[in-house]
Formats: sequence, structure tokens, C-alpha cells
Amino acid sequence: MRSKVDIVASIQQKQQLKLLQDCPYDIDLMEIRADLIPKIGFSESAFPVPAVYVLKSKTFGGNFEGSLAERHQLLKAASKHFDYIELEASSDLDKALLQEIPMKKRRIAWYGTQGDSSRLNSLLETYIKIPAHRYKIVLEHVENKELCLLLNLLNSYQDRVPLAVYGVGSGTEWSQVLAPFLGSCEVPCSFSSNHLNSPYFTPKQLQEDYGFPHTYSIKQLFGIVGNPVLGSISPKLHNEAYRNMKLPCLYLPFQVEDFLSFKKDLMDSPSVLPIPLNGLTVVAPYKELGYSASKYKEIAPNAYAKACNGMVRSSSDWRGFSTDAHGAIEALEQSLDSWTDKAIAILGCGGAGRSIATALKRKNKNITLVNRTEGTGATIAKSLALPFVALKNFSPNNFHIIIHATPLGKKRGEIPFNLSQLNPKSIVIDHVYSANGNTPLVQYCHLHKIKVVDGKEIARLQIAQQFKHMTEQDMLFNENITRNLKIN
Repeated sequence: MRSKVDIVASIQQKQQLKLLQDCPYDIDLMEIRADLIPKIGFSESAFPVPAVYVLKSKTFGGNFEGSLAERHQLLKAASKHFDYIELEASSDLDKALLQEIPMKKRRIAWYGTQGDSSRLNSLLETYIKIPAHRYKIVLEHVENKELCLLLNLLNSYQDRVPLAVYGVGSGTEWSQVLAPFLGSCEVPCSFSSNHLNSPYFTPKQLQEDYGFPHTYSIKQLFGIVGNPVLGSISPKLHNEAYRNMKLPCLYLPFQVEDFLSFKKDLMDSPSVLPIPLNGLTVVAPYKELGYSASKYKEIAPNAYAKACNGMVRSSSDWRGFSTDAHGAIEALEQSLDSWTDKAIAILGCGGAGRSIATALKRKNKNITLVNRTEGTGATIAKSLALPFVALKNFSPNNFHIIIHATPLGKKRGEIPFNLSQLNPKSIVIDHVYSANGNTPLVQYCHLHKIKVVDGKEIARLQIAQQFKHMTEQDMLFNENITRNLKIN
């Protein structure tokens, strides 16, 4: 059953009001951070959508440092001009202030940090005794296990009170998009803000990648784990396919600092969340750890590569799989009539490079591994019985096919090797893509008319295979995405 939630924008700079007015995406409500925009002025409160006056205290990560009397005076004054007033549960619930602010304007909010989650239930029971339009709980800079407690609390209260919950801070982003599917009445967003105590996603991302403001019943969670992953196209393509195919699934981004802690908190038990997490795309730097954590290895060549880029929950554990080689082979098959006799250089001896080399060597014996770190590269090449060249000695003009499998290119200006030495008749397969546009490698190939398959195309090929591993169904592409590879 489909339902709809409110998209709530956090306005932290005055110029963002202009962005809101021009925004082509639906916004239902905006929170005006008066502690960050102290001169907002009540005369400016004729906003394009209903507005919440938020005066976040320094204690809870905001900027307001005035006295309690000054705070309450500002809240009272704002209630005459704003649609809603955020009341901090720890300081703003005295009778005198509540008498000045009508129930229909009250939004009772509680902000917690590490270690506060154990008190959530008792705190919420206390706060909901005070009539309000909505209640909000935000955990700041907490671990995944505490976010799980928050989301389970939401699941148990979803039919009792209008409640919005989520986490903010690095690593909590996934909770912001999962909560509305579990009953949260709102989903937060911001306008490209870098403020650490703010929502991460933009209105564009919420609507294009996750389908908001609409939600639907879900029975399985999937996602991508790594660092970084927040610029990945995987959530958009997976979630779009789920909606098109009417599958009760949701795909989330898990950007984590410690894979083993993530595994313990979210992977080891299927009941830690109200909806089980049943499959993951695994990207750098955790492909080797993902392989080690998989009890059952589906693809035999991984015994040499010792890396996987996907995991699916089995009846008792996790099963690892890899689609890195599939993307490369599919690109070669669609790009060339014959590639099995061509000289191939694979740049990068990480999980992706090793998986690709292991699979390709069964069809082509003319493969060379290239790596920046000589000792690591030479050891891996020896284990795979392949020749090795250090990156500093690499001459790309000696190869017909260049497969780039290092992280270089995600950031502006990163160049993996001397591009001027590329053979104009070669073909380049780049496994990297950037949220900022084409990588320097792809840009160079376009400029010099060198045949290239960019990282987003490789990702699309792999995503389709990962989708099948996770759902056991072929991915249904929408009318804007064809199955044919784009080769420039």
C-alpha cells in the first residue's frame, strides 16, 4: 500500500530561501534555523510553504546561546508569524510557554547523542502526554546499533502519534530514508549544506533516488556498503526497478568507517531492524573483508581473488558473490568482435582488479597487472601467475585494452597514469565514476576520440547482476535506460 510523507527542508542560510522558491521538487514544510539565521525577521515569514521556527540550542548542536527567558520570548514572538514552533523537550515544555503556543503549532523535538538511545521509550512516553501537532526525535553522531533502537521504537509507535525520527552525522544517512518506510511522517532534506548536524539528502536525491514523497510496504532491505558510497548511482537504479516491478524492497546507502562493526550491528541478526537486511553491494575498501565475512563463496575464481562485491543472506549466514568481472567481460563483448588475443593491462590490484584478472585469464593469456605499490602488486600477480608492471614503468601504448580498476578519478583532477601515452586505437574501460561528471580519463578519451566505456556504464552492468543475485529476478529497466552499452 502506497502512502505519502512530508518532505521537510532544513533552511540554514538566508540565500537558501531563494533555492526553495526555485526548487522544481516538492517541498511540504521547511524548518527555518533561526539560530543560524538570527536576522531572519518575522516580516519575511511569508514563505512559499508552511514554515517551522527552529531555535536550536548550543547544547544540542545549534547556535543559540541566550538565556532561557530570552529563548522563550523569541519562541512566543515567532508563534504569531510562523506556522509551527519547534519546542525542545528538555527546556520548552513549561506551562507558561505552552499557554502562549497553540497545540496545532507545537512540534516537540528531542535531540540525543551517543548513549541516549536507552532512554528513548520513557522519554517519548513523557513527551506525548503534551498535545502537539508532531513529535520529533533526532539522534546525532551515533552508532548503527543506536539507530536500530530508534527505528524499532518508531515501528512500535507508528499508529499512536505523528512521529518523525532519524539520525544526523556521518554514517547515519541511511536512517533518514528508511524511517519514512517504517512510519515516520516526514523525511528531512537540505540544500547542499555541509552542516554536520543536518539532514544529508537534497530534495532531488530524495525524489529521484528513493521515490519520495511516496512510500510503500517493504519486506526486504538491500544496500551498498563502503566508503565513500553517498555518490553511488546504485540506490537510484535499484529503487527505481523495485518501484517499476512492484517489489516490496528498499535499497539504502551505508557509508561506514568500520566494516566489522557494521557487520556486528546490522548484518549478524536479521531481526535487528523491523525489516531484515538481506543483501549488500560491497565496494572499496571492504571487498576483502566482505569476502572473509562470507561463509559460502558462490564464484569459484574468488578463491584466488579473495574479494567480493556483493553479499546475500542465506538461511544461516552470508554468501559472497562478485560482478566485477561480469562488467568488464560484458563491456569487452559489446565493444570488440574479438578480445581474447588482445594485450590487456589491468590497473589496480585491489578487489576489483583481482576479480577481473582471475576471470579474464581463463579466456585471454595476454594480461598484465599494473599497480602503484610494487610489493603488493608483484605478490598478487605471482599468486595469479600473471606478469606485473609497476605503475611508474607502465606504458599504456603497449596495450590494446586498458581496464582501470583503481579509485583514482572520483575526485577532480585525479589521473591514474600518463594519458598522453594512450594508443589512439586502444579501448579503455574505466571502473570509476564521479558525482562531478566524467573522470579525467574519460574526458581525455572523448577529446582524443579513443573508444571508452565509462564507470557509470560499467556500474549499470554490474548493478543488473547484483539485482538478480539479491532478488532472484532480472532487473526491469525503465524506458530511459536501455540494455545496450554506451561506448563513446
